[in-house]
Amino acid sequence: MSNEEWIKTGIGLLQAVLSGVFVGLIIYWLDERRAKRDRRLSDFRIASNWFTTEPKVSLRNFDLAKMNLAGQKFMKAKLEDTIFYETALWATNLSDANLRKADFRKARLVGAKLIRAIARKADFSRAVIRNGSDRDYGDTADFSNADLQGCKFVGARLDGVTIIKANLQRADFSKALVLNCNFTGSDLTGSNWKKVKQVQNCIWRDVRIDNQENLPQSLLDEILRQNAKPNKKRKTEK
Repeated sequence: MSNEEWIKTGIGLLQAVLSGVFVGLIIYWLDERRAKRDRRLSDFRIASNWFTTEPKVSLRNFDLAKMNLAGQKFMKAKLEDTIFYETALWATNLSDANLRKADFRKARLVGAKLIRAIARKADFSRAVIRNGSDRDYGDTADFSNADLQGCKFVGARLDGVTIIKANLQRADFSKALVLNCNFTGSDLTGSNWKKVKQVQNCIWRDVRIDNQENLPQSLLDEILRQNAKPNKKRKTEK
């Protein structure tokens, strides 16, 4: 066999090997995609029946991205590292749940309840958190007494949310839109508001702050104004 024929044979073998590898990768990718889809559907079925099922199973690390969990009840559920990316959580009750490092990016928490939930380092970036507009989807979005330490609210929209006595230490509100929220008694120690997009018509009574450099001057002024002690006027003797 001549050198030219050897080269052609080698090229043919190489092409066959590369073609086989490419086909194998495509099949592997399709199998992984199918397995991921099947797992998400299984996770959704378990989660959607969680409240009525006994015994209660852990939902830790579940993939519930882009699912509709409106009206579901997950009180005291174990949801650490669970993915709620772009998930519909209209009137969903997550009170007392363990939501450490949960992924709520771009989720829609309309009238959702996270009362006393432990959501340390959860990511609410670009999420919409607001009150419901009708009875079917609940009314008040309530995060009262929740542990939101280290949470990300980057680019999120919070409108009318009740966040009374919540732990917001080191929470990040960069580029967030915060309107009509009630932060009474919350701990804002170390939280980052410096690059917040807009803060308007919120209640800041009895909040705790430390580093004033993390607050825009207008927000700092409003917090100080709401917590200023009224001057006692001396009674003039007649």
